[in-house]
Amino acid sequence: MAGYLYLPAMVTRRLPVAQIQRLGVADFSGRITRIGLRQTTAGPFVFGPADRPALAMGAIVLDYTPAGLRRKKIDRIRIRDVVINASVGPGGISFPGVNWRAVAKGETAAEASADGPSPLAAVQLGKLDVRSGLINLAWGSAFYKIPFDLVLTPDGEDMTGLDARLRLFPRGQALAVTVRVDVKQRKGRLRVDGDMIDIDRFADLVHRVPGLDATGRVSVRAAAGINLAPVSIGDAAIDLTWHDGGLACAPVRAGPERGGAPAVLSARSGNLKAWQVTAGGVRLQRPAPVSLNMLTATVDVDTDLRTVAGTADLTVLPFSLDRTTPVALTAGVPLPLTFAATHNASGEWTAQFQTNGSGPDTPAGLWTGMAGGIGIHGAPPRFRFTAAGDRQKGGADWTLDLSTIRAVLAGTLANLPSADAAGRLRFGDGPHGAAWSGDARIQFSEPTVTGRGMAGKLDALTVSARFQRQGSDPPVVDGRVEIAGGRFHHQDSGLRLSGVRLDVPYHSVAGKAVRAGTFSVARIDDGPRVLGNLQGRITRQADAYAFSATHASDLLPGMAVRFTGTVRTRGARLPSADVAFRMPPYELTVDRDLERLFPAGKGVSLTGTVAAKGNASFSPSGLRGDVDFSMKDGSLRVAEKNIVVTGIDAALRFPELPRLRSGPAQKVRFSSAAMGGIVVDGGEFDVQVESGQTLFLERGRMFWCGGKVDAGSLRVTAGKQDYRVSLYCQQLGLSRILEQLGSVNARGTGTVNGRIPVVYRNGNIRFDDGFLFSTPGEGGQVQLTGTEVLTRGIPAGTPQFAQVELAREALKNYAYTWAKLGLMSEGEDVVMRLQFDGKPVNPLPFVYRKEIGSFVRVEAGARGSVFQGIGLDVNLRLPLNQLLQYKDIVNMIE
Repeated sequence: MAGYLYLPAMVTRRLPVAQIQRLGVADFSGRITRIGLRQTTAGPFVFGPADRPALAMGAIVLDYTPAGLRRKKIDRIRIRDVVINASVGPGGISFPGVNWRAVAKGETAAEASADGPSPLAAVQLGKLDVRSGLINLAWGSAFYKIPFDLVLTPDGEDMTGLDARLRLFPRGQALAVTVRVDVKQRKGRLRVDGDMIDIDRFADLVHRVPGLDATGRVSVRAAAGINLAPVSIGDAAIDLTWHDGGLACAPVRAGPERGGAPAVLSARSGNLKAWQVTAGGVRLQRPAPVSLNMLTATVDVDTDLRTVAGTADLTVLPFSLDRTTPVALTAGVPLPLTFAATHNASGEWTAQFQTNGSGPDTPAGLWTGMAGGIGIHGAPPRFRFTAAGDRQKGGADWTLDLSTIRAVLAGTLANLPSADAAGRLRFGDGPHGAAWSGDARIQFSEPTVTGRGMAGKLDALTVSARFQRQGSDPPVVDGRVEIAGGRFHHQDSGLRLSGVRLDVPYHSVAGKAVRAGTFSVARIDDGPRVLGNLQGRITRQADAYAFSATHASDLLPGMAVRFTGTVRTRGARLPSADVAFRMPPYELTVDRDLERLFPAGKGVSLTGTVAAKGNASFSPSGLRGDVDFSMKDGSLRVAEKNIVVTGIDAALRFPELPRLRSGPAQKVRFSSAAMGGIVVDGGEFDVQVESGQTLFLERGRMFWCGGKVDAGSLRVTAGKQDYRVSLYCQQLGLSRILEQLGSVNARGTGTVNGRIPVVYRNGNIRFDDGFLFSTPGEGGQVQLTGTEVLTRGIPAGTPQFAQVELAREALKNYAYTWAKLGLMSEGEDVVMRLQFDGKPVNPLPFVYRKEIGSFVRVEAGARGSVFQGIGLDVNLRLPLNQLLQYKDIVNMIE
């Protein structure tokens, strides 16, 4: 009963009103509503302004026993309907009517020491239980409500320790806070746990950061050591597990790795100044897919100098970008990094990161990708980046090393053994806003290209650029591309280019005057022949480069071939080019030996006016083009063999470059040809160059001996020594044939027609049973002199000699009703068989002697015989190959 009487006076006396007011809470009110034998109720208590207090407690219930009260012990305090009001502003969290800085500076402890022992220390408390608590948090124009419960349990009768368990329920998510306090040591431990917190519930808070979006579920584990006087945190440990969802900000998006494995973040610090941070399992999805396998860093946040340093194990993941130029990475690229950064109170900063080395140059260590249809693979890159600056300006330097890069496109392989790149960047405040400037340079050493019959190698390929930007103006870029020591070989054609050089400038401002670029080829070879060199200029257009060049010929001094073209650099996966060339009419002089053009032309000279023009298109699919070649008033001479062809007019078109194949029925004409004793009065051939080894004569017509000779088709192939062709003769003058082929003097009238099969084998020409005959019903007349060849080798005075002499006299002036000429080769000779049916125009100086049974020649002035009809059958044997000397012509074609 004594304790009951003592209770009202004790509680009234022990309310810490003065201490609460000294904390800066100007407004405080509270009352005790009922005091009972085992229970006391009180409330409400209001800390701060009545309309929005920092703390309001609706009802407080104290449970105790009379015996406990005698020992100043309260078994339990139950508090209901607790409301905490707070605001978030630029200075942090504030509470209405509360000076929180006083608590942080330990003023409460100092004042308690001055006024005597704390009134709470005189009371033993079994448990404090807060239910139906609510935190009202104002943040700008938004208002947030956070329900909570609190259980506080003192440790020991002297309350030397204190355990607190706080449960928060923001947006329906559970967050547990556990505190263990050692009152005597004025220290404690704080732990925060939250499982599977749904970030989507806090979307409005996330969106307070412009451009930031976060989704998914996270789990939080945090622990800290706390000091009570003054209030501070001694050490801390934070573990964050990110189960799913993603984080996006502007162009960057990241999230946990796929496949169910969460992302983890761990941070440890013993003094809140130096932190050990580890992270892993994070996948960057934009702007490029990169996996953060593991990150280890040390972060020092000292007030004067803040530093971070560590390593990161990254992997650039396969990806595909469907753009104008599709880009894809088909295999991951390991990217181990070392990084470091510093920042001090004056605003000065440094940053550095570099690759930590790369794997061995083996197939397993190579990355593979695609760009615009080009397959690329190579070793992982090695780079280094360093930067430094302050609040007004900064700069950075970087280097990049690439090795073993190979690119494949449509059967063409480019191999880049190594590439070295370096650059600088400078930035700062300029008169018109932020100013940027820098330069970059990359050099590929000894790159090679092979495929589609082409092989090439460069000593070096260098690309360099300088750039600057002022404020919001577009960047201005000056650059150049340089090639040194280029060598190319086209295997099919035998074409070789050496000493290739290129220097092409670039400027990003359209229309700005930029000096023209240059390129050159020091030497052009076609097999064993040196063709000459090439010099050219390049100028930039809106979306392409235009070029012009001149080829100076070594084979034909004074001849120049002009090239013009365009290289397109936009609107296509790879650059493409169109080229046109023109060779103006060029006069071949008489001393031009064709051996300089091809070996078989030794001893052959060609004169006349030649010209050429053509077009070509280069694209990733290959080379396409055409060439037109012409000759006018040409002459071909083989002095040693007495062969002359004059009045040559030819026009050849090659529409399938780089394939050396002309169009069909290309016209080749000549006005005359002399081959030994044979003279042709012009002709025309339809030809087709089928390849560099084959010439197809589709048809031909020559004008010979006053008539026409048509030739059938013939395919001439290099190295082949066996050909057959048939010559179809029409209206050939018989007397002219005999004069050219028979080595006699002939005149007369009458023509013959027929077919002459010709065989060329191993350098010799043979006639295979050819025949010519007069038109039925049409006779003629021949006068042959110089026919001594007919009696050569026949003994005089013999009947055979007399017969041949009679035939010779008859042929001096012979009218025939029909005639036939046979041609047949025998050994090295050709046998010409002449058969006539007719009669001599004049009496012959021969009479018939019965006693010897043959005709004999009479003396001059004596009367001879008149023949009314006589048939002649005469054979001429001639060394045809010596006469024609055809062999060298065929060799020239080959």
